Order: sequence, then structure tokens, then C-alpha cells
Amino acid sequence: MINPFTKLEQRSMTIPSTNMSSFIISNGQILPNHLVSAEYALKNSDIFAVINLLSSDVASSTISAPAPFLQVLQQPSNLISGYNFWQSVTASLLLNGNAYAAITRDSANIPTSLALLPPSTVNVILADDSNSLSYQVNYQDERCTVNYLASNMLHFRLLSTGSNQTDSLIGISPLQSLAQSVNMQDFSQQLTLSTLKNAINPSIRIKVNEGALSPEEKEATRTAFEKANSGANSGRPLVEDQLYTVDSLQINSDVAKFLSTMDFGKTAISEAFGVPANYLNGAGDQQSSLDMVKSLYRNTLRRYTMPLEGELTAKLGVSVDFDESSAVDADNGTLIDQIQKLLSGTNPAITPVQAQQMLAKRGVI
Repeated sequence: MINPFTKLEQRSMTIPSTNMSSFIISNGQILPNHLVSAEYALKNSDIFAVINLLSSDVASSTISAPAPFLQVLQQPSNLISGYNFWQSVTASLLLNGNAYAAITRDSANIPTSLALLPPSTVNVILADDSNSLSYQVNYQDERCTVNYLASNMLHFRLLSTGSNQTDSLIGISPLQSLAQSVNMQDFSQQLTLSTLKNAINPSIRIKVNEGALSPEEKEATRTAFEKANSGANSGRPLVEDQLYTVDSLQINSDVAKFLSTMDFGKTAISEAFGVPANYLNGAGDQQSSLDMVKSLYRNTLRRYTMPLEGELTAKLGVSVDFDESSAVDADNGTLIDQIQKLLSGTNPAITPVQAQQMLAKRGVI
């Protein structure tokens, strides 16, 4: 029987707030997909270093927007500072591929505050006509469940693939590409610790040339040797009789090989987040190479500030800019060098007045 009310039914689609599939298909079998969770990722020192570096530098960017919107962007919440707010937004974006912030507006429709939301509490709902989004937030307090229009929800995304309707609405975290590398690095570290633990101790061997010793005699021999070569006797000449031979055990050379296998994880993490490995490690011995690495890193930062700018501009209706120059060039040395080059020559590219304005904008003068 045909349902006459079919067109009146709401068939809105609830989309997971993060694009992290729990299963993968391999050789026709459905297998658990051991992804790198945010909680586990931050226990990895290399991932923590990248997340901390990028989120801190994005939060250090100078925000530009017309009044009265600039005030709410510089101080989005009365609970934490503006720096901590944008650092948390960027960290969520990097770890989950998505970050959510609810907008509170006044009677004139001007934003007055932003509230950062854990991705796990947000459901993205695609309307029946597929032409609009709304957001359902499951608060863990007396507010319970609250629905937000898309205009009142900032949804920052990374790499929406667009392979299907839902994938085009939800971002992907760089952590997805690191599942195998981080697991291998974890296994390598466990193997290295086990190898070191079993290779280093004991470091001295006492060999009895004749006879088989009982456990008690072995312990007595060991105790006598330790007593003779420790405490007040430490550093004194060692005296052996013909019954004993003392030698030291060398660490197996394979231990060094095990330690070197940990480096590949750092390279994979740097590639996934787009951070030059030598910038992350502080390497580099030539000024030209340092300048090039800084330029590459600034391009990396731009990839993470643009999602913020795009979403804020779309939802606030005004142009918003995150200038990451101050984060990369903390001492303003690069800016000063560039201005000097622009002022040099018989036909300078800028005037002294323009140079002063550029220095004043950065806060140098």
C-alpha cells in the first residue's frame, strides 16, 4: 500500500562528527581499524611535539577583522584566554580533522562569545532536502541536547574528500595516515626497551675455572666480588686468583640498529602534518637553509589558518585574517631584512614612510 504521507516524512541524515571508520576491508574480510586516537596520539612524544608546535603558532597569529567582530575573535570565551581558545581549536582540528564552536549572538545578531565543543558531543544533521545542515550537541550538564542552525555553529574542517555526500561535510585528521607508522614505532620502542633491558645487565661475568658451583656458592662468589670492588675498594687494583676469570659483557651491536629504527616514525609524522623535519628537530647549519625551512613552515601554517579564516568569514559575514608571520618570525628579523632589501638600490620598491608603517603594524616601532 502506498503511503500518502511519504513526502511529509523527515528523512534527515545524522553524520558522525569525525570521519574515523572503525573497520577496514582487507582481502574480503572486515577487520578492526586500529586508528590513532587523540588520547593515544598525545602520549607519543613526536606527535605531541607537532600538535603543540602547530597549535601554538596558529594561536599566536595576529587576527584581523572589522569591529565589532574583532573583539569576540580576540577574546572568544570568558573562561579561557583567546590564545588558549584558538590553540584548543587548532589542536582539535589536527587530532580529529574537525573542530566545533557554538556562536552566541546578541539582539543585533552580533556574536558575543564562542563555546568550544568536543567533537564527540556533536552530531551533524543533513536536512531531508540535502540543502542545509544543523548541529545537535549533547551537553553533559543540565542543558542536555541543544540544536543549532549552521549559521550559529563554526565547523572547522581539514581535507573533506567529497568522495560522497557525507565525506564532503566531515574533515579528516592527518592521524589517519599514521596508524601503521605509529603502531610500528610503538612496537619498535617496546622491542628496543626489551633488548636494552636484557642486553645491558649483567655487565660483568665471573667465570669459575674449575668445578660446578651450587646456587649458594654462586651467590657467595658474587657477594665477595661486589664487596671487594665497591665502597672503599672502588677503583683499587683488582686481584684475581687462578680459580676465577673476570670479564665484561659487551652490548650487542644490534641494539644500535634497534634504536635507529625509531627515526622513521618521526619522518612519517612530519610528512603527515606537513612540517619540515629539520624545523621540528631544530636542525640546520646555514642561514640560507634556515630561511628556506622557515618559508616552508610558514606555508604549512597557512594550510591550517585558512580553514579558520574561511569558516569564520562564511559564518560571520565579514573578512577575517590570521597573520601567522609573527609566529614564524618572532624576533621580526626576517621582516626587517625584507624591508631593508625593498629600500635598497637606486629605485626602492617602497618608501621610508611605507617601511615605517610595516614596522608599526608588526609592533616593531
